[in-house]
Amino acid sequence: MEKYKMLGCAVRQAREEKGWTRHELADRIGTDTEAVSRLEDGMDDISMSEAAGYIFLLNISPNIIMYEDDVEEVLLQDRMFRELQKLKPEQLDRLYESVRHIKRWRENHPGVATVEDYRKALENEVQ
Repeated sequence: MEKYKMLGCAVRQAREEKGWTRHELADRIGTDTEAVSRLEDGMDDISMSEAAGYIFLLNISPNIIMYEDDVEEVLLQDRMFRELQKLKPEQLDRLYESVRHIKRWRENHPGVATVEDYRKALENEVQ
């Protein structure tokens, strides 16, 4: 899916999370409702400066939009991105360390996909 279509999906999700109508978003971003509709519906490509306005206003992660290719993954990760912004710095630090642990575990145990695989991997490490 083209990146502007991913952005449109993310814009719609973030706008709806805020409880804004397309008209309210258009007023806040300084455009018309039709432009917001075209973007959200994946019918219009926009400039980088326009995209930056939506990204800033709606707290959308540009990294997720740029590097993820599946729209469902974009929506999931972008929603999580906005939730993470609500955490206190010390909570983010704990979460960061937990995510690093998960990443290291998966890198060192690529065959672990189920709870049973996990138990076997732990048994092998103890032996």
